[in-house]
Amino acid sequence: MVVVVPTDSSVLELTGIHLYHANRSNCSARVRLLLEEKELDWTSHHIDLGRKENISEAYFGINPKGVVPALVHDGTVITESNDILLYLEETFLEPGFRAVSSDCQSEIDYWLKMSGDLHIPGIKTFQYYKLNAALLEKTDEELALYRKLQTDPDLLAFHGKHSEGRRFSAADADAAAALLDEYFARQEQEIADGGWLVGGSYTLADISWSPTVTTLLAGGFDFGKYPNIEEWYARISRRPQFEKAVFEWRNQARYAVTDPTIAGAAGTA
Repeated sequence: MVVVVPTDSSVLELTGIHLYHANRSNCSARVRLLLEEKELDWTSHHIDLGRKENISEAYFGINPKGVVPALVHDGTVITESNDILLYLEETFLEPGFRAVSSDCQSEIDYWLKMSGDLHIPGIKTFQYYKLNAALLEKTDEELALYRKLQTDPDLLAFHGKHSEGRRFSAADADAAAALLDEYFARQEQEIADGGWLVGGSYTLADISWSPTVTTLLAGGFDFGKYPNIEEWYARISRRPQFEKAVFEWRNQARYAVTDPTIAGAAGTA
């Protein structure tokens, strides 16, 4: 787990739980879902990705990769979504979502790692192609600022393929779908054994992956060949916590950033 030292030192003075997130981001949704499952109070700082509010010196000062989510808890900053899940689980013990045998603990960590590792080559690539993400293109000014602020090579390479009028190809999308299918086939078998991804219990693994299904369904990913996953997702998505953490946020169109400093900087990006 990586604790970030932000260049914006003002966030170190925040008390309580603050989440910088986006409404339709599956990475943000998994964190909101765990916050709801643990019944934790938190302050929302919504970042409108459509308006490129993440491409600002102010937000990069909190999250050095400029992506969502970022969690600040009493001045501690955590930025990777699955690291945030682990942090919340270790900090707020009840209710717990690792209630499986010691032999199964590594399986939870495996599925958390995979949801992170597959985000750019699988989920993000598939979605950008399927949604023909013209609205996510950056203006010349935004692209120049992004390249100035961004230091992560994977994110630079990804957005380099979707900029200046370029698009991901059908071949890119097919490769992403094939990669996702490899792991969904494994999940289909795991869920068949006990109804959940790990150890027959609802764990962080389910919390991490279920919002990803929501995102992929929006892009038309075919889950018809995975009936166990479809039934598993139906059960999770009926939970009131899922409704509040995922669907209610997705169904709202626009949000104002609650931090006026970020809002102001984003407006000039």
